[in-house]
Amino acid sequence: MSIQYQSRNVAMMDSPEGKETIGASTEPFNKLEAQILKDMDVDNLNDLAESLFVLNNRHYGPIPGAYVAVCVEQGQKWCVGQLNADRRKPVVLFEDKVFASPEEAQHSAEELKASRGEVTPCRCN
Repeated sequence: MSIQYQSRNVAMMDSPEGKETIGASTEPFNKLEAQILKDMDVDNLNDLAESLFVLNNRHYGPIPGAYVAVCVEQGQKWCVGQLNADRRKPVVLFEDKVFASPEEAQHSAEELKASRGEVTPCRCN
């Protein structure tokens, strides 16, 4: 018994709105990002990026309203960052928002979110 395959000329379609794939930015790291991400395991970064991609409703890029406090120097300095659905850079760190305590960084993150009028996407369907 032989199986015959027919080739079809099928036009490729763009992904439906909101169904993009996770990209990887080519934008260079700033000093804090380079410091934090240099020793991260690539597989762990990919896993984090996939989770953030889903949180961001399958959109690539910064997640509106998702600001966090990130420790950039063990027990000494914390920075405000924005979660980012990106395989290479899952968090964008703001070099001008570095603080001596996590509470100060978190407060600044909340102020930044309020000043931009952003709301973190909710996927509670």
